[in-house]
Amino acid sequence: MTTTARRVLPTDPVRSIMVEEPAAVGPGDSLLAVAEELVAGGIGAVLVRAPGGPIGLLSERDLVTAFASGGDLGSGQAADVMTADLVTGGSGETITSAGRRMDEAGVRHLPVCDGEIVVGLVAQRDVLAVLIGAVDG
Repeated sequence: MTTTARRVLPTDPVRSIMVEEPAAVGPGDSLLAVAEELVAGGIGAVLVRAPGGPIGLLSERDLVTAFASGGDLGSGQAADVMTADLVTGGSGETITSAGRRMDEAGVRHLPVCDGEIVVGLVAQRDVLAVLIGAVDG
C-alpha cells in the first residue's frame, strides 16, 4: 500500500513549515563566525540569543550591508548589526497570514512563537513554496 504525503496548504498553520530549533549565535560572536554559521547550515538567518532568550535576528543581508559599509567581519559583533525589533508570528497562524505579516513588515525571516517563546523560524521562500504549490495544484 502506498501512502501519499498531504500537501501543505496556505491555510495550514505556519508551524507546519517552520524550522524548529533554528540556528543561533551569541551577541558577542564575530560577524565572521555568523557568516560561517550561515554557510555551514545553508541558511539565510540566525537568531541572536542571550541567556533570557532571543534578542535579535541576523540575516545574510545584514552581513552584506555591514561589509559594504566598511565593517570588519573579524572584529564586528552580531549585536552590532542584528535586527533587535523582531517581527514575530504565532505558531498557529496560517501560512498566508505569516506571509502577509512578512510582506507588510518588509522582512524575509519570521521568528515563530508560542506565547513568548520562540519555537521556530520561517523564511519567505518557505511561504512562497506553499503558495506556488497551491496555485499549481
